[in-house]
Formats: sequence, structure tokens, C-alpha cells
Amino acid sequence: MIIDTNEVRSQYLARLLTLAGLRAIITSTSYQAFDRFLKEHFIPRLILLGQQEETTSPIFTRLLRRLNYELQRDVPVMPLSSIYLPDGLLLSAEDTISNTMHCISPPNSLILRRIWQFLPSAQIPLKTAEHTMVLESLPKLGFKPRVAHSKRSFSSHLRLELKAARQVIPADQWNTLLTDVGLAQFCKEEQWPPEIDQCTIPPHYFSLLMRAVMFSAPLQPLQQAYRWAGQVEADTLQKAIFLFLMQQIPKVIGADRTMRTLLTILANEVDSRRGEKLTEWKRLDNGSFMCVFYSNIFAYSVMGAEHPLCMPWQYSFDLMLRLVKQEKQWEIREVECSAQTHTGHCVFLISPRKG
Repeated sequence: MIIDTNEVRSQYLARLLTLAGLRAIITSTSYQAFDRFLKEHFIPRLILLGQQEETTSPIFTRLLRRLNYELQRDVPVMPLSSIYLPDGLLLSAEDTISNTMHCISPPNSLILRRIWQFLPSAQIPLKTAEHTMVLESLPKLGFKPRVAHSKRSFSSHLRLELKAARQVIPADQWNTLLTDVGLAQFCKEEQWPPEIDQCTIPPHYFSLLMRAVMFSAPLQPLQQAYRWAGQVEADTLQKAIFLFLMQQIPKVIGADRTMRTLLTILANEVDSRRGEKLTEWKRLDNGSFMCVFYSNIFAYSVMGAEHPLCMPWQYSFDLMLRLVKQEKQWEIREVECSAQTHTGHCVFLISPRKG
């Protein structure tokens, strides 16, 4: 739980904690913190306190007493007065340091280590996995790992994602969840980015928004992310594939050629939103395909995940197969996720179904 009147710092810290796999509760006063605790019944493991004078307020004293009584243990308090965050990122594309994988932020990782002194069970490895497909085996197949240079995506894309999130996140949770993940600036629709195809949006906004969606359904977070993706891609991807279908109806094409065309459509659509070529696919000798999303926006800066997280891409693939009636021909799954390997890149395997 964060109690801090410094909104910039609290939002950066919310992002850092969220991307490191923690669930932050963001408040500005002890009264607000107490109120949320009574209403939401969460269990705070640590209080990050922005203003030392809060410790002398009666409401803060009452909050600590109530927490100690409810939890039957003391909740540690960590002051934020000496903490400075340049941003809220843990892992990012820094092409001046590495042009093949993402880099861990030294100052922000130090802050995490200070927090882990109070929460040792929350520690995650702050390093890239030693052996990864995207950096070792795939280059042997002709793939060329790369990182984002502009680190910006279409404004219109984030607006679509926010609109879709608004449909799956309960209305009474919208403001608190967006604030808790560090996206408080988008609580009000009039503050959403304009619906224009200009690359102005940092990639981590997408991964933070996905975490807000997942937090809205804690018992089924991945399924909730999948539903969210359905609200977005059902509109944008169907248009592109519909054009493909209209062009190909007079022809008889096989499953292999269909998949090549679908992957080309998907890559072009994704790359246009990013303003640079960050999607790569290849056909393997066994008839399967590999597709890589470099500097993946849905896992951008996320670390320490237990499972692959890229439900938006999974939905895109599933939708493509349904639209062209190829579900029985192909099986698609994420085989490597940056949220686990910390490379910045995510890999999907597309295999012909047997039988």
C-alpha cells in the first residue's frame, strides 16, 4: 500500500511494483488508505509512506492498529522520502546498450531491492534468462532479434484498448484499478489519447493496462485479458482479414499458403501500429511457423511472471483461424514470453494439427 501525496512519484512507483508482479494499492492520505482497507478487505504486506508527518496523524495510528489487529502481525512501514524514480520501468528497450534484447533499469532495480528487504518472498530474478529461443535458436533459423527504436505506438491503438478495457472492467473498479497500475491520467475518457494514427504512446502503457484488466478478475486473470483482447481485435483484425477473404474467394489455396498470408496481414497490422518493423515470422522445414513479437507491448517491462501472459496475441491468432475456418488445421500457442525470460520478446509456435 502506498500513501503519498506526490502523485508523480506514486504513479511511477505503482508502475514499477505492477511490472514486478506486485499488486499496488495507491492512496494519497491515511484516511483514503483506511477507507479502502475497510471497503476492499485486502491484506497489505507493506506500507510505503511518502510524507513522514503522516505518522503523527491519529488516522494513521488507527490504521496501523486496525491492521495489526486484523492481521495479527505488524505491517512494516517504509519511508519514500529518499526515493527517486526516473520513471516506472523495470525492463526496457535501450538500443544504445543492446540492439537485441531489453535492459534492466539499475536505479529502479535498486528501489525494488529495498522493498524486497521487507518482502523477501516477492523477489524475482533481475536478469535475462540464460538460454532463450529468441536469442539462441531462432537466429540460426534466420530470425534477426531487434529492439524498438522509437518506443512509441499509435495513439488510436491505445484508445481502442482503453475503450475495450472499459467494457470488461467493472465501473466501480475503473478509477482505482487504473490508478493502482500507474495509469491515473486515463481515468476520465476526455483524457484519453486522440483517435489518430500517430506514434505517441509509450509501449508500457499497454502492459500496464493489461494488468489492470487482469486485476479486475483476480480468480481468472488470463481469461479476463483474453476477453479484453476480443473487444479490440474483433474490430481491427476482422477488417484486414475480410479484405483477404474477398481477394481469395475465387481461388483455391491450401492451408500453408493461407497461413503465410494471414501472418503477413498480422505483421503488417502490428508493425503499422508501432511505426517500425517489430514482427517477424518464418516457416520451418516441418511445416510449422514461428512468429516473434519484438519489444512486445503486452509484456513490455513485465518481469517475474509464472506463466506466459500474451493473451491479446493469442486471441488475435485464434480469431484469424476462426475467420478463415482453419481451426482444425492449426494449433497456436506462446512458447516463450518476455514476462518470464526478460528479453523483451515473445515467441509463438504455429503447428499443423495431426490427424
